[in-house]
Amino acid sequence: MGQKAKIKVLYDAQVLGGYFYKNNGRRGIFFVVYNILKELLRRPNLDVKIYAGTDYNAYLRVRKVVSQASIGVVSEIFCGDVKSFDVFLSPHNPIAKEIKDTGIICYTIIHDLIPIAYPFGHGRDWLFFDIIKSLTWEDYIFAISDCTKSDIIKYLPQVDHDKIARISLAAGINFYPSIDGEQNRQIRIKYGIPVDKRYFYTVSAIEPRKNLIFAIRNFIRFIEKNHIDDLVFVIAGCSNDNFEEFFNAEVVSLGENSAKIIRAGYVEDEEMASLYSHAECCVFVPFYEGFGLPPLEAMQCGCPVIVSNAASLPEVVGDAGILIDPTNNEAIINAYEKIHYGEKLRQELSQKGIKRAKNFSWAACVDTIVNEFKKHDFARRKSSYIITVPQRRKYLFEKFIFAIKHGPEKTKITIFSLEIFKIKRKNKKKTFYFFGIPIFRKNYNDAYK
Repeated sequence: MGQKAKIKVLYDAQVLGGYFYKNNGRRGIFFVVYNILKELLRRPNLDVKIYAGTDYNAYLRVRKVVSQASIGVVSEIFCGDVKSFDVFLSPHNPIAKEIKDTGIICYTIIHDLIPIAYPFGHGRDWLFFDIIKSLTWEDYIFAISDCTKSDIIKYLPQVDHDKIARISLAAGINFYPSIDGEQNRQIRIKYGIPVDKRYFYTVSAIEPRKNLIFAIRNFIRFIEKNHIDDLVFVIAGCSNDNFEEFFNAEVVSLGENSAKIIRAGYVEDEEMASLYSHAECCVFVPFYEGFGLPPLEAMQCGCPVIVSNAASLPEVVGDAGILIDPTNNEAIINAYEKIHYGEKLRQELSQKGIKRAKNFSWAACVDTIVNEFKKHDFARRKSSYIITVPQRRKYLFEKFIFAIKHGPEKTKITIFSLEIFKIKRKNKKKTFYFFGIPIFRKNYNDAYK
């Protein structure tokens, strides 16, 4: 028997160009896209090429980032005919209609539905809604947690829920228990963290959803209640222009205790492990999170974690951390006290966290992705029926959202909108569905007269 053909994958790496510079705007999505790419490229059963979009400057930035990977893949940046591929995988961006219309099988990784599920203080995320609008019944989706999968099913009726697969993310290899005290001292000096004080640590964007004001207010109550003067709260991560002024005003309102709140800003990748490892704990108590990489990174470094019991975080942390209600002041103060005064508990959670983190790896993540790819018979792939048609009669609205290949009995249509669904039949007739109910059938040639 001949060798089985490789699956040809086109991977959208435009995000790598967008976060080319190491600065305050570089977020977790960069590392997710980067690490999935590196793992895909290691797979001998895949032929992976990198899609960098149509902008030449973005192409150059992606090329630069990819060339810095430990595996040489600069020549793998794709420019050519999408039809020659079996799968298009987008880890962040919407997939263009022109790509979908080629009939290529399309997968999109959905990280969260924050602008829909928790819109407070988030602003209008145009990229997110472009992604959502691009999704149709024919698309395949990877959700990064059970929480995200449940939200997709709840809020996105235009997608086929049977085509959603769950994957888990992972922390990078640069997160490990660091015992180098001198290195930590130098890093503290660099970021303005007092070397003679202990610290709680969080990695978080400054935005309402992250619930930082709740965390720092109760931190101050905790140290005042217990007369603690050798402990500070360190915040690493990017800022949010829409929330920055309000957050700073909250810190100032703490009076002389505002000095206990240290803003480290963007921390270099190679310095993160040291700051996690030498912290008394990592505090991460958002109202909503699609996955929650910071507590996983902390656990991999042996740092005890205090996290909220909301959204996806219980999936990530399990019993390896302290979970609290993100609105309960007494609960978080109690957690602070347990960690600060419980050396034995810190050691126990440290070991539990290291063990728990081993359940997550980029290899396991990509295993799931590849196994989903293998379910397709690429040799029998047909062209997509996704189309847009003009309005010619009163029963035709502005456009069709998408075309489906089977009747409502098989597709289990539950979409309630004033749109019409169209099916293309072998006998060149079309059946139209309104709320999933066939209302008329017309010959192909006079359907739009």
